[in-house]
Amino acid sequence: MKKLARVFAMLLCVCMLATACGGGNTPSQSGGGSAGTSPVKDTLVVAVQADMADKDPINGSTTNDTVKVKAQVYETLIERTVPEQEYKSLLAEKWEFNEDATELTITLREGIKTHNGETLTAEDCLFSLNCLRESANKSVTDHMDLEKSHVVDDRTFVIVMDEVYMPVIANLSYPTCVMFSKKGYEENNGDWATMDIGTGPYTWGDWSIGSSIKMAAFGDYYVEGQPAIKNLEFKVISEDGNRYIEVETGGADLCYNLSGVDIEAAGANPNVEVFREYTMDNCYLSFNQRNEPFKDVRVRQAIAYALDIEGAWKVCMDGVGQPAKGLLPDNITDSIAKTDSPYHVDYPVYKYNLEKAKELLAEAGYPNGFSCRYHVGHMALRQAYGEFFANALKQIGINVEIVALDAATNSQALKVEHNFDIYTWGIAATNGDIDFANRFFYTDSVNNIFGYSNPDMDAMIVAAAKEIDPAKRSELNAAIQQKALDECIIVPIYQQEDIYCYSTSLQGLRNGAYQSPLLKYCYFA
Repeated sequence: MKKLARVFAMLLCVCMLATACGGGNTPSQSGGGSAGTSPVKDTLVVAVQADMADKDPINGSTTNDTVKVKAQVYETLIERTVPEQEYKSLLAEKWEFNEDATELTITLREGIKTHNGETLTAEDCLFSLNCLRESANKSVTDHMDLEKSHVVDDRTFVIVMDEVYMPVIANLSYPTCVMFSKKGYEENNGDWATMDIGTGPYTWGDWSIGSSIKMAAFGDYYVEGQPAIKNLEFKVISEDGNRYIEVETGGADLCYNLSGVDIEAAGANPNVEVFREYTMDNCYLSFNQRNEPFKDVRVRQAIAYALDIEGAWKVCMDGVGQPAKGLLPDNITDSIAKTDSPYHVDYPVYKYNLEKAKELLAEAGYPNGFSCRYHVGHMALRQAYGEFFANALKQIGINVEIVALDAATNSQALKVEHNFDIYTWGIAATNGDIDFANRFFYTDSVNNIFGYSNPDMDAMIVAAAKEIDPAKRSELNAAIQQKALDECIIVPIYQQEDIYCYSTSLQGLRNGAYQSPLLKYCYFA
């Protein structure tokens, strides 16, 4: 499977070199075609499994369905490329640390326009970072001393660090770390539902909630020739098979989240291409450790032993992805030191063992089990896993009520209200640096949904983030993951895989970080 993913990635790279470098070679999309030919399409229709939760790029939802949409409207200073896992210029033309890595000087590209007609400045960028610091996703600004950070000139500013923190470059590539117009934000009183103040290749159009999201190409985008396609439409189609049918019948040009049952049909269709690539995400099951009985590690371990991870994958995944091999996917490497040292620990800890599960549950004082709620969210796949695991847990006396909510309501219940017992979510080094995943286990992290707190773990995470020696950092990160497994903070379930299908008439498709295709490179042949 990994070989196949690499082949697709190489083919896409060849396509990018031929069609998208610098924007100047992007085919023209103008005109209505010559006599006897059909006009070139000017709208790219994308079939998606769920609507976005909101328009707020900094304080809103970070579910993948939502970020895939917002990534076309908002941009970060730095981008992480895939599959290369390199950090490259986006809004920032260049960046440089001082000698002791306590200051980071960033210079913007010249002439970047925001959607409200302003020129993006260094002041806008520091304002954006300060807004992010006050948001639910504030962890991206960890160790930035924004009071001491300052503007040098219109295009240059300095981020002052409160201590050495090597993942700061990676954090600046995270999808909530977007830059926008200070003037536009203040004029609209920070109402993301009504303002359009980003810098991305597309601007907001009509949003018919639950049905479709429309966008238009931004005429003042700073890369000449991009985007090539004038309009985008994200069409919400929750039923997996129907998304593929939309592409097959011409109702859509691109389908996200192609299901396993449709892969064979898509592969046999000469008018459809299939793209597959393992992500840097593992899906996991975890527990609300603020409350009994999940404060007890023996209860958590009992549930882990009761889950047949391999069997669940065979039943639920239709050949997509793979069962989790460790706490994190094994395609994560040291992006800072540029080594191949793996930052994952193999996962032999909790092999499927019902007798061991019953024994641990009895030791914890629950010989007859208990009842709990399992939040599975809106995705059909996670709901399928939820049903499989609910049936499995019955065998050790745990009665599970499945709770399936839309993305926004589910996120509110988990991350704000903490109103759940067990749940399924994703863990990843989303920004390319392992520290992002480690922070899930840090006491004060916004990603610490499960309520785990351990001073020793906190100290290990801080030490790893400061360490620049690759061998020492690798050892620290391995120890963090081993501790997380031993204490059964989460139960890794499966590694995710991006699978898209698209019409052969659509060219230039390029996957970006956070599994967000960069549609500005696409054009119709």
